[in-house]
Amino acid sequence: MKYLVLLFFISYSTTSFSQTEYYSTNEKNRLTKTELDNLLLQQQEKLGDKLKGMSLVANITRTETKQDSVIHYATFGVKGAESFTGNFSKYLNKPFPNFKLTDLKGGEITLEDLKGKPTIINFWFTKCAPCIDEIPILNKIQEEYGSDFNFFALTYETQQDVEKFLEKNDFTFNHIVDAKDFIDKMEIKTYPLNFFLDRNGIVKKVKYGIPKIKNGNGEIKMRDGKKFIEILQGLK
Repeated sequence: MKYLVLLFFISYSTTSFSQTEYYSTNEKNRLTKTELDNLLLQQQEKLGDKLKGMSLVANITRTETKQDSVIHYATFGVKGAESFTGNFSKYLNKPFPNFKLTDLKGGEITLEDLKGKPTIINFWFTKCAPCIDEIPILNKIQEEYGSDFNFFALTYETQQDVEKFLEKNDFTFNHIVDAKDFIDKMEIKTYPLNFFLDRNGIVKKVKYGIPKIKNGNGEIKMRDGKKFIEILQGLK
């Protein structure tokens, strides 16, 4: 009998705590990370010259956690246009919305704290795979230019959620947490998203995440973030 109980416990634990990550682009399909990346690149190759130097990116709109799976719902967007259109164009060349939020140490952060240096604000969350993919590139940019710019990561998640993530993942930006009301007010529903502010807190650029490319060996890799660097340099 005790062996049956043990087998049941092992089976229950495996079922309950082993979650498979999937991506959905139409609310019904279930794709692996590799399948999503390949679909993105296939669509980009299909559009070809129509993109005119721009690139497609997958934006996570929401994440649903079930007992045995985590499903990221994604939409395809266009990155690289000189003039940013869509829901965020209303923020361009205007002060970033004023806020009073909390950092990981429980301190208060406001827009005034960002002024004096150009700033990048990265909107993300801990279960957003495209957000996580670009973190190493963002870390490298901060390592090289950290003395000249402010680097902030802003999320609706709690201090505990972010601290748990950082125990296993290195994300060196200054973290602002518990910002759900502020994010909802800004109507941000796609991740990752990056706002670039000048030294006076004026929004100069809004960009999706760093796109991926397929190299000569057919491997899908993240770009090097040079476009982000060029934007920051232009804000000096």
